Amino acid sequence: MPITIEKASSEDLKDIHRMILDFATFQRTPEKVSITHEQMVKDKDVFKALIAKDNGNAIGFATYYFGYSSWSGKLLYLDDLYIEEAHRGTGTGHLFMDKLESIAKTEGCKKMRWLVSKWNEPAISFYKKRSASIDSTEYTCEVSF
Repeated sequence: MPITIEKASSEDLKDIHRMILDFATFQRTPEKVSITHEQMVKDKDVFKALIAKDNGNAIGFATYYFGYSSWSGKLLYLDDLYIEEAHRGTGTGHLFMDKLESIAKTEGCKKMRWLVSKWNEPAISFYKKRSASIDSTEYTCEVSF
């Protein structure tokens, strides 16, 4: 069964919370996570996420929200994108980005924007392959539609 990317449901929140904690450790900042599973459930009306599954097992997530840029208009802001280490390099990142770009276009967004850590060379390389412009002053990434 191929890897699937779908909008996260309430049943996925425990897996996403676990992966948020894993991502924070990967980012070397686990102490910064204050979100709880309970808070995510409470915020389910504003919490937007995609989840990647391999044979029904959660292997990654992307959280996002919509915003507005005074310079360009409505945008989709990718908050976090995380794929478990064993599944990196399998095309899952491209599946996430394709799905996010599709959502952004469907919602009438002009851009998609996100941040990437300066030290995360593999992620920077991945985003460049996706034709993202990377502002090295702030490491803000965006794709225009």
